[in-house]
Amino acid sequence: MPVSAPLRVVFLLSVLVTLAVSAKDTSAAETIEDLYARDSQVDLEDLQKDVVRLATLARRHIDAVGLAEALTDFRQKPWKRKANGLHVWGVTVSGMSWYDVGHPDLVGIDVSNITDIEGRYWARLARESADGSGAKVFSLLFPHPETGLSARGLHTCFLLKDGQRILCAGGFEDATR
Repeated sequence: MPVSAPLRVVFLLSVLVTLAVSAKDTSAAETIEDLYARDSQVDLEDLQKDVVRLATLARRHIDAVGLAEALTDFRQKPWKRKANGLHVWGVTVSGMSWYDVGHPDLVGIDVSNITDIEGRYWARLARESADGSGAKVFSLLFPHPETGLSARGLHTCFLLKDGQRILCAGGFEDATR
């Protein structure tokens, strides 16, 4: 039975769209792997670039696969790595920790009154980063999630579509001490 010309066009377009989506996902995976192949040591300028890049890639990944799948992906390679403690974490606008790859013990806790070692209220800084009223990238002195040693961390955040949850990308100086 011959296939009509319009049906062939629809089939061809669907194949092309599928290939384009697959290529986009592949390039994002390669980009995150490229980011994680770097080792910024204790260069905070490089770490800041890495954190901003991680946030950009996280947003792109959420748009591509949806929030639920992206949150699962952020817990495993290539999204999670030990060097720099690069990871994704989340807090609500009211200060409740709802997601944290680096410090999973904080999830479900009101963290609005928890400070870093130097007294900075990190949930407030996350909210201000996400809504644009504060620094786009902010600094914290916090225990490194892998070593437990104090390490300077840089973080940048964005508001999710629900308007209540904030997702942040963070990273720490590589702890070589």
